[in-house]
Amino acid sequence: MKQLVIIGAGGFGREMLAWARQSVAALPVKGFLDDNLHALDGFSKDVPILGRIVDYVPGPDDVFVCGIGIVEAKRRCVQQILARGGVFTTVIHSTAVLGENVVLGDGVILCPFAVVDSDTRLGDFVTVNLHSTVGHDAVIGRWSQLHCHVDITGGVTLGEGVLAGSHATILPGLKVGDGATIGAGAVVTRDVRAGATVFGVPARPYFVRKAAP
Repeated sequence: MKQLVIIGAGGFGREMLAWARQSVAALPVKGFLDDNLHALDGFSKDVPILGRIVDYVPGPDDVFVCGIGIVEAKRRCVQQILARGGVFTTVIHSTAVLGENVVLGDGVILCPFAVVDSDTRLGDFVTVNLHSTVGHDAVIGRWSQLHCHVDITGGVTLGEGVLAGSHATILPGLKVGDGATIGAGAVVTRDVRAGATVFGVPARPYFVRKAAP
């Protein structure tokens, strides 16, 4: 029988334990992988840390989901398991809502009360967190991470590895380049270039000022 292995035993990973058990077509949870073998110390969980991500060899009945909320850390850990033949599943919470003609990649996570409207495409390992919405005809590139209460409106395109902070809004038809970061509460009113970080209402590029010599 297939068993679910959750990568990451931090905050989001521990949330994933509950969400996975409440998901559509839920699988029994075998345990966590975490390079910190003490990550669950102080927490009462009924499944163990099975080992470190860097060492774990997938078993024939293992399927994986990644409970890591930082884009680059998620990508690195997933790729380690993929390189050893690991298979990832999609976790869709029972309260999530999907429209018609939605295409979901491998390893997608739809958390409680997420809404993915009709004719959207979510790439591999996209996470849509609590109460976030992806509007019609939107395209979300693989590895992207939407935090809670994010509003991706109709026709938006996000590149790969985009991070959208809590309560961010991206207005219809806009494009956000690969690796961009949209700050919490930002309202994006124009396209965002690859690798940029934007904050505010309306969202503007964020620059770190160098101290005077």
